[in-house]
Amino acid sequence: MNEDKLIRQCKSGSRTAQRELFDAHYRTSFRIAVRYLGNHHDAEDVVADAFIRVFNGLHTFDVRTEGSLGRWIHTLVINESLRFLKRRRLLVLEEDMALYDDYTPESFDASDFDAEQIHQVLTTMPAGYRTVFNLYAIEGFSHKEIAQLIGISETTSRSQLCKARSFIIQRITNNVSHENV
Repeated sequence: MNEDKLIRQCKSGSRTAQRELFDAHYRTSFRIAVRYLGNHHDAEDVVADAFIRVFNGLHTFDVRTEGSLGRWIHTLVINESLRFLKRRRLLVLEEDMALYDDYTPESFDASDFDAEQIHQVLTTMPAGYRTVFNLYAIEGFSHKEIAQLIGISETTSRSQLCKARSFIIQRITNNVSHENV
């Protein structure tokens, strides 16, 4: 069923259409939530809350382009993940590395590692690092947008990104060196 028709049926209260919408977007939404939260149990809760927001707010949603519904849902999942982290006081961010604004690791090539290795490192990363890393490196937000979104300074956003990159490099290179022993 096309997106416009699915949305109309969902707005009219069709449980079948709502289930189809949920099924179509659940996996990606779940992966996004896990990326921010680091564990499956919290991600399930966040996705459930996000879909409650989806179905409660669907009457205000207007299809602009094909795929805009998916982007809207994913934005709601991200926002719900951030709310969850703030509510649980897991989003602790410290500003202390302003000198690293343009920091780029020189001897690290992420293409040498598979997505599963990187995913495992991300799930062990502190929530502040992981959140900024996801918003910047994966979602494409600027430091200014991240600062506004989660209520921090741009410098703190840059600092957290630097710490996240260092964390990833350290964990992956340590794992590689342990495997080669």
